[in-house]
Parts: sequence; C-alpha cells; structure tokens
Amino acid sequence: MKINSIDYKINFLGMFVDKELENEYIQLNLKKSIDYIKSIILILEIFNISLIILDYFVVDVDSFILICIGRIIFALFIIILYFRIDYIKNFKLLTKWVTINEVIYIFLFLFVFYNYDSPNYLIQAFGVIILIMGIFIIPNYFINNIVLSVVVIVLFNVISFYFIKDIKISELLAGIVNLTIVLILLSIVTYRNNYYKRVHFIDNKYLTTLSETDQLTAVYNKSKLNCEIIRNIQFSKRFNTPLSIMIIDIDDFKKVNDTYGHLIGDRIIVEFVTIIQNNIREVDILGRWGGEEFIIILPNTEISQAIEMGNRLRHVVETYNFTQIKNITCSIGVNQLSKDDDFYSFIKEADEMLYGAKDAGKNTVMG
Repeated sequence: MKINSIDYKINFLGMFVDKELENEYIQLNLKKSIDYIKSIILILEIFNISLIILDYFVVDVDSFILICIGRIIFALFIIILYFRIDYIKNFKLLTKWVTINEVIYIFLFLFVFYNYDSPNYLIQAFGVIILIMGIFIIPNYFINNIVLSVVVIVLFNVISFYFIKDIKISELLAGIVNLTIVLILLSIVTYRNNYYKRVHFIDNKYLTTLSETDQLTAVYNKSKLNCEIIRNIQFSKRFNTPLSIMIIDIDDFKKVNDTYGHLIGDRIIVEFVTIIQNNIREVDILGRWGGEEFIIILPNTEISQAIEMGNRLRHVVETYNFTQIKNITCSIGVNQLSKDDDFYSFIKEADEMLYGAKDAGKNTVMG
C-alpha cells in the first residue's frame, strides 16, 4: 500500500522494505522490547538456577560440577545483560546482546544434555521445543530466530545419534519431524505477528498524519501548528534561544476565488505552499493557519533575520508565474518571542504586524 507517496511494502521476513521506515518502527518499539526482555531475563535466571537441583539428582559429581560452572557462567552473562540493557539505544545492538546470550544458553543446554548419564530422547526433545519457543518469544530479528532454532535442532539430533545408546532411527526421525513442524509453526506465527504489528504501525502513522496535516497542502494544520508553537516557545525560554514567527497572507485571494473559481484557487494555494517550502530552511516549520493564511515557525532566528527571510519569500512569490493568474503577492507579519510572551501574545503581535503590512499597501513585510 502507499501512503503519502511512501511505499509500505513488507518483505518475507516481516520487515518493511523501506529501511528508514523499518528503523523508525524498531526505535519506536525499542523501549517496549527492553522492558519485555528484562522480565524474561528474571524468569530465565530463576529457571536456570533452579535446574541445578535437578542436575544434582541426574548426573555424577564430576559432571555436576561442570554443569554448575556452566550455569553460573550463563547466570553472570544474564546479570550483565539485565543491567546493561537500559543503556542500549539501538535495536541492532540489542539483538546482538540477545543473540549472544541465546547462543550461550543453547550450548549450555547441549552441554548439560551431553553430560546426562542416560538421557531420554523424547524428554530432551520436549526441552528443545521449550528452548525454541523461548528463542521466538524474546524480541530479535526473525532470521536470527530461525537460524538459532535450526542450529539447536541439528546439534541436538547429532548429539543424540552419536551419544544416546540404543536410540531407534524411527524415534530419531520422528523427533526431527516434530521439531521441524514446531519450528515451521512458530515461524508462521512470528511472521504474522511481525506483519500485523507493522500494518498497525502504518495505520497509526496514517491516522496521525491525517490528524496533523492540512488535506489540501499536506503541511501542518492549525491544531498541529499550535502544538509546535507551544513546544518551540518552551524550548526557546528553557535554553534562552531566539524564536521568531511569520504569518503570511495571500493578498486579495477572495478576488481569485470569485474570478477563477475555487478549484483554481486551491491550485494557487498548493503552488504557493510549494514555493514557500522550497525557500525555507529544513528547521523551519510551515503550516496552514486557515484559508489563505500560513505560519512559519523560525527556530533560533532573530527578528532581523526573520524580516530578511520574509522579504526574500515575498519577492519569490511576487515574481512567480502562477497557474492562469501569473502573478500574486503576499503580506507578511513577523514577530520575535520576548521573555514576557506566551502563546497568545506571541501570535497576536505577529498578527498585528500582518494587519500593518496590509494597511501599508500589501505585498509588504512588517515586523
């Protein structure tokens, strides 16, 4: 599907084809993933330590000591991950830590299995199923889950074939088939989960865009502009940086609608927005205030710079050949935030400057 000219395709791994979009989705879910993994880590740590009791009754003393050392080493890695995970700010790095710990646990599981005196294949196969389920439960890249699970299945069955006495080939084949079916089912469920989570993300993103965007011009609407103005005022006062605002009004736009019709009027507005967007900085925030009025928020900008920018925009608009009409002009009111200003006074003073520009004969910048 396409939303705002961005291709939202999802590949066979349940990930967005668009890498920037995938990174945005992953970073948005990073905090949730970390909290979720920390809960699993605590459960895994308790489970790992409690198994020492079972090991004591199953293996000889020498093997028990080796297994205890292995479980303690894994417990230390888990503790390190638990306290390190809050400082991870990148999902890629998080998956590396998770994968390393999963690999360690896989080899610990196989090591314990190898040291059992007379392990039961079917019981141990059930343990492999639980291990694979754990791999898929912990947030990681889908391909990592599959690779790790395949490694577990292959190594487990190789060890079983060579070290379990009197194991039947039919029993071994049945175990391989059942483990493979479990892997396939978990892969399908995980893929569907990845897919629909991303579809849900797209839907939310689209709804957010609709709620914040002017449908005609695709720039911020008045509601979103209000939020951005308040946010920039707070930032400016907190860090003592200059902030200016620009209110732009297309001159005599009612005559355009009355003479050429509203469809042409809409086209003029779209062209006007395109011109403005192409001639402001990336940090500047443009939005439609209503009708033919627009606001530009100018972070870290003194009034003199704002007036200079306003005159440049006024000149660009004045010299541009619009559809059918050729030339139109605009009036601009500019204001810089003072220490006593709040949202309303900041806007009001800029609006008064705009009216002053209109009274001065239009096609004027006043600040």
